[in-house]
Amino acid sequence: MPKGTMVQIGANESTCPACGAGDLAFAPILHHMICAYVGPSYDFIETSEGYLCPKCRHGIASGDPACEILGTSARCGACGSEMIVLPEHAQPSTPAPNGAGRQR
Repeated sequence: MPKGTMVQIGANESTCPACGAGDLAFAPILHHMICAYVGPSYDFIETSEGYLCPKCRHGIASGDPACEILGTSARCGACGSEMIVLPEHAQPSTPAPNGAGRQR
C-alpha cells in the first residue's frame, strides 16, 4: 500500500489491511469548528481542563459545542498505518449493475 494512502475499513474489522497485525487502536475523529481542524482525538493535547487543539491551541472542554465527533479512525500499533472506520450501517461503494439507475 503506498505511503500516505488513506484506507477505509469496516467497523467489525480488527486487523490492519497494510500489515495484517491485530493491533488496531480506535479513536474518534474530531472537528474543531473554531479553526476547522479535523483529526483523530490523539492529535489533540490532553490538559487538566480537557484538550488543546493542535492547530489553534484553543482550549476545548468536555461538551464544548465548538467541537464535534465526525466519525472513527484506527491506527495500527505495529506499522503506524491510519485508516477511516466506516459506520456499521455503511457499505463500501460498489458499481451499479449494467442498466441500474437508467431512466426509461
